[in-house]
Amino acid sequence: MMIAAGFRRSFASEEQLFGKIGTQQTAVEAHPNCKPYKSGGAHMMASKDTEHYIALDGVRGVAAISVLFFHLGRWLDLPWLATNGNLAVDTFFTLSGFVLASAYAEKMHRLSLWDFVLIRAIRLMPVIVLATVISALYVLARSLLTQQGILLSDIAVAATLGILNAPYFYAPHHLGGPQLFPLNGPQFSLFLEVASNVFWWTCRFLNQVVFAVAAGIVSAISLVFMGIGGDTTETFWHGFPHVGSSFFIGILLFYIHRNLAAERWSVYFKTSFWILISLMMIMFYTPVEASFSAKLIWKLLLAPALVLAGPHVDLTAFQRSLSKYSGDISFPIYALHYPIFCWVNGIYQMLLGSRNPHFEIPLVTLAVVLTSHFALRLYDKPLRYHLSQAVRAGKPPPST
Repeated sequence: MMIAAGFRRSFASEEQLFGKIGTQQTAVEAHPNCKPYKSGGAHMMASKDTEHYIALDGVRGVAAISVLFFHLGRWLDLPWLATNGNLAVDTFFTLSGFVLASAYAEKMHRLSLWDFVLIRAIRLMPVIVLATVISALYVLARSLLTQQGILLSDIAVAATLGILNAPYFYAPHHLGGPQLFPLNGPQFSLFLEVASNVFWWTCRFLNQVVFAVAAGIVSAISLVFMGIGGDTTETFWHGFPHVGSSFFIGILLFYIHRNLAAERWSVYFKTSFWILISLMMIMFYTPVEASFSAKLIWKLLLAPALVLAGPHVDLTAFQRSLSKYSGDISFPIYALHYPIFCWVNGIYQMLLGSRNPHFEIPLVTLAVVLTSHFALRLYDKPLRYHLSQAVRAGKPPPST
């Protein structure tokens, strides 16, 4: 009886979470098989076709933790915690545009849409599938122990759509509706990430600077009139200007970066990077919600300036290691933090009969970081490697 009662209390609180998710982040990138080099005074990583900017890895790590704290504050009724941490989504979308443009600029005319989608799926889907399975098991256990009568068919539909990274329109409220991803609310931004990626690659033969400017302007104007959204059935269409107004700015930033005289501007970028990092922390963690105008300033001006400055920053060896590691686990942290919270919060209430935010926040944070670490090392990286090898083995050799 105590177990059922604990999960029943947890179930009631979990239902309320979905209305508090708000805006989250997007997928993150990493370039494997890289070795360090130094260019223009900035510590970076370089491979044959791409550059990997270590300082931007650190930005991703800070943003991922900020999203985690933002959600913990909402889910545990501590609205002062990372009150504007949801703005990390805009930083992630901008980073995504910049990193993808950097990674694929030289491959646009030789990589088909199908090949591009396959590469992106291998990068993103293993962790998305893992998060969906963890969350589906939680909802199933909660349903059985609380006898809430959630239909197995509803869970199966939500799990199937989640694994496919497809939205569940008009999901039942008891399952997590009206969230588009009732098993993992923050996943909506990963759907938007993929949608923006596919649209961009479909338009890859256009002049990329003109395309990025046009798409960014249209998205920004639409955002002003529609508002920020995309996580619920009602605000579904709001998500496209939400992602576009940052993602296409990120693409434009890459072409600006590539044509800059790095040595001439390097000292200004180095100084502005640390100033913008400080502003990011102040904005994310100020215990007062930012106005819509302030959010637009961060989204359209300050976050892009931070991304543009990042490649020119000098880091110490320790800072490089910390930035690289935080960038590596930022995507698992984002994708897994909601399912892990559900299990930790549910078990905590089952055992102790109540919530204790001041104990649960460090407990959930530790659980999320550890789970993300081991998921990356033992599951995500090995699976992506084997999938990539399988795809490579199944392709005919290039003609000479």
